[in-house]
Amino acid sequence: MARTFSVILETVKIPAIVGEILAGVLLGPTLFGRFAPRLQNTLFPDDTIQWTMLETVSWLGVFFLLLSSGFHVDIRKAIKSGRAAVLIGIIGVLIPIAVGFPVFYTFDSALWGKEANALSFALFLAVASSITAISVVARSLGDLKISNTEKGSLALSSCAINDIFGWFLFSLVISLVTTHSESTLALIASVIGVIVFVLLSVIYGARLLSSALRRVEGTALSQPAASQTLIVSLGLLCGAITQWLGIHAILGFFLAGVIAKSAEAVSDDHRNSVSDTLHAIFVPLFFATLGLKIDFLAGLELWPTLIFTAVAILGKFFGAWLGAKLGKESNQSAVLMGIIFTPGGAMEIVVATLALEVELIGQVIFVAIVFAALLSSILAGPLIGLQKRRMMLLQE
Repeated sequence: MARTFSVILETVKIPAIVGEILAGVLLGPTLFGRFAPRLQNTLFPDDTIQWTMLETVSWLGVFFLLLSSGFHVDIRKAIKSGRAAVLIGIIGVLIPIAVGFPVFYTFDSALWGKEANALSFALFLAVASSITAISVVARSLGDLKISNTEKGSLALSSCAINDIFGWFLFSLVISLVTTHSESTLALIASVIGVIVFVLLSVIYGARLLSSALRRVEGTALSQPAASQTLIVSLGLLCGAITQWLGIHAILGFFLAGVIAKSAEAVSDDHRNSVSDTLHAIFVPLFFATLGLKIDFLAGLELWPTLIFTAVAILGKFFGAWLGAKLGKESNQSAVLMGIIFTPGGAMEIVVATLALEVELIGQVIFVAIVFAALLSSILAGPLIGLQKRRMMLLQE
């Protein structure tokens, strides 16, 4: 159902994630459970073993989604893009955090998760509101045939910087919540360790992966299966290292995807074959499972949803716009960058899922983040296209 709905919606330019979540909503307590609770419980029994198996597959979906998202992050191009890309990427993260933190700090404690306090709750929501879905951006720019233009390259490079910075901050926040017993010194050591690992990966990772891939291709192992195995194994290795260093494994998987994007021996065919396989099985199951676990109607509250949506969309828009203006871009180009940064997509939903798992947020905030992520992703494509046409008319 998840794959079927995603394919149907993609034909009308609606992101696949909407269809995948819709499948879970239809089969879960939101709809099916309301109208036929006994039948729904028969199909999805409250059995610990079965739910554990389903959640295991879902977690693989989270990790592999981060791996494939890293395929869109070209570090070399981001570095070469210069001052404007850095400003847009960094300020695009900092402005939503600066705007969101004081707003979310005022939220009622009833919205907190069991493990949250005012600081960790507000800090998480502020960081979550700054996450941009580079996969949605890349898809929208590709559909409009502007990926390889000057503005398209600037946007993707800025999103790459935004993603690396934003995911590092998010991993740090999750670590703050899940490692209460550790001293501040231990946390600082973890952060330094991860920074060193990230730098070593960026500098040497692509070359090591290329060398390993050439060796694998020189064996009698079948292709592209052997190359896929190598790339997925790199994700597992990097995830294990970042988890061991005290920062969540998701950062490692994302970093492995970034390495695979920069490795010369890893072709687009390699990356596409891995991504297609993961999106055919694990990723749809992850998003559909969310709908099986959450009652979206019971969790929907108007004001928290509207406030988070407004902060997430407007904060990222203004942050990217300001970064572009400081980078000496024209006003129309700055508006385009602002629109491009607005979609939260799968990435915002992933951070919400992780926060729900560690009981940092409750169901109401989870539903609010999912709503903001889906709405911003649906609106992104048409708004980018509208701004593109406006810029073309002004040039004429």
